[in-house]
Amino acid sequence: MKVISKAQQAVLKILGNPQKSASGYRLIKYCVQENVEDGVLLFNVLTREVLLLTRDEFENYTENKELLDKWFLVPEDFDEKATTETVRWVLRNTAEKPKHITTYTIMTTTDCNARCFYCFEKGCARIPMSEETAHKTAQYIKEHCGGKRVKLAWFGGEPLLNMQVMDIICEDLKNAGIEYYSGMTSNGYLFCEDAVSKAKTLWNLKHVQITLDGTEKVYNRSKAYIYKDGKSPYQVVLNGIELLLDAGVQVAIRLNLDLYNADDLMNLVDEIAERFSGKKGLVMYAHHLFDTDLSMAQTHTDEEWEPRYEAMYRLNSKIDGYGIGWTRGIKKTLKLMHCMADGGSARVIAPKGDIGLCEHYTDCEFIGHIDREDIDKAMVESWKELSPEIPECNDCFYYPGCVKLKKCTANSTCYRHEREANLREIKRSMLHEYKLWQQNAQKADDEDEEIC
Repeated sequence: MKVISKAQQAVLKILGNPQKSASGYRLIKYCVQENVEDGVLLFNVLTREVLLLTRDEFENYTENKELLDKWFLVPEDFDEKATTETVRWVLRNTAEKPKHITTYTIMTTTDCNARCFYCFEKGCARIPMSEETAHKTAQYIKEHCGGKRVKLAWFGGEPLLNMQVMDIICEDLKNAGIEYYSGMTSNGYLFCEDAVSKAKTLWNLKHVQITLDGTEKVYNRSKAYIYKDGKSPYQVVLNGIELLLDAGVQVAIRLNLDLYNADDLMNLVDEIAERFSGKKGLVMYAHHLFDTDLSMAQTHTDEEWEPRYEAMYRLNSKIDGYGIGWTRGIKKTLKLMHCMADGGSARVIAPKGDIGLCEHYTDCEFIGHIDREDIDKAMVESWKELSPEIPECNDCFYYPGCVKLKKCTANSTCYRHEREANLREIKRSMLHEYKLWQQNAQKADDEDEEIC
C-alpha cells in the first residue's frame, strides 16, 4: 500500500484511535474508489488521504489493519454523518479566526458593454465607481489589510469600462507600500495592447476569467455588444486572449453551457485548441448557464438536468483530451467554509463604496460602507447559515466536502446529477494526484541512477 496524498493530521487527531467492532468492518461511506493500471486508488473524503492498493490488497481490504488505523475501515454500525459534524465543529472552533481582510472584490462599475440575455445583473442600475470612491477604497484596504499582501479581484459589470479607478487603487496601494496582485472577471472585449501592458505593469494581473458562449456566430448573437463598428466581437475577444497569454497572464475560458449551444461549444473547443496551440497559461472549463439563477435552476427537474449534465461530461472530456482542462488536485484540508462570503477574510466593495460579502449581490445584502467602521454583524452571521439538509445527505459520499449556504443562489438545490458530477470530479482529482505521485517517483528513481 502506498500513500499518494497524506491525510489531514488535525482530522485524524480528532477521530482518535479506531473503534473496535465485534461485528466486523466495512469501508467508510466517504471512500471513493478508482481503478488504475497498478491497483486501486482509495480516497477518504473525511480525512483527505489518497492510498494506492494492489489488487490483492484491495480484495482483502477488510483484513488490512492499516486501513483501519487510517479510518478507511469503520465498524458496521458506525455513524459517519455524526462523526463528520463533530470533526467540523472542533475544527471550526479551534481554527484561528482571520485577523485582517486580505481579499477584495472591487466592482469598478455595474455597467457593461454586452447585453447577454442571461445576465444575472439585468435590471440593476448602471453605476460607475467615482475617482473619489477609488481613493477611499485604497485607503480602506490599507487600513484593514494589516500590511499583508492583498488580492484584488476586479468585477462588474465589465470592470474594464472603468480602468481609471483600477489605476487609482493600484497606484495608491503602491505608494502606501502595500503589496498586491489581481485577478479579473471580464468579457475580454477591451483587452487591447495598452490595457494588457497596464495589466502587467500596474495592476499586477495574474489571471482573467473570460466567458465564451459559442463559435463566432453564436457568441456574437449571445453577447449582443453595444458597439456598431462592424468588428466581430468574437475576433476582438480572441485577439485580447492572445495578448494576455503572450504577456504571461493566465486565461481561464469559461464555457456557459445550455442545451441551445451544447453542440456548438464542442466545435468551439476545437477552434480554441487550434488557435492557441502551444500557448502557456490557457485553461478551459464548462459551467451550467443557469445555476446562478435560483428561479431558473429550481424549475429544472432531475430528468431535465440529465441532458445538461451529459452535455457537460462530453464537453469536459473533449477539453481534457486537448490537455487544457482546469484540473485541481485533492484539497488537503476538510472544507469548513463555502466561499468568500463565509470565509471571514474577504470583502466586496460596490461602486458607491458599499461593502458586501458576495459579488452576486450588487445592490443589497450590504454589511457596511467604506466611510464607516461599523459592520452589520447580524448580516455577516446570516451569510454563515447553511442550507437545510436533505435525506440524501445521510448516505452521500460527498457530505464531508459539501458546505452549502442558505443565501447562495448557486447552491440551494442538490440534484442526483450534481452528486454524480461531484463523484466524477473527485475521481479526476484523484487521478491528477496519482499522476503527480508517479512523476515524483520517476524523478526520484532517475536521481538515484545519476548518483550511482
